[in-house]
Amino acid sequence: MTKWELFKGLAAEHPLPRHFTNANGFRQYGTLQSVEREDGSGRSFNVTIRDASDQRKTFHVRTSD
Repeated sequence: MTKWELFKGLAAEHPLPRHFTNANGFRQYGTLQSVEREDGSGRSFNVTIRDASDQRKTFHVRTSD
């Protein structure tokens, strides 16, 4: 995942659910709700999604760029 893909998911008028792979390699599925930069490197983010059961999940991701 790139920073641009995160931005597109967050800024979309009608965002679609998608798969996200967290920093531990586990896949999460849901609609992107928020993105926060974590460590200042520009590649590490805390992402919050809303899953199919309307639960919010927050996890850590690293981008490829």
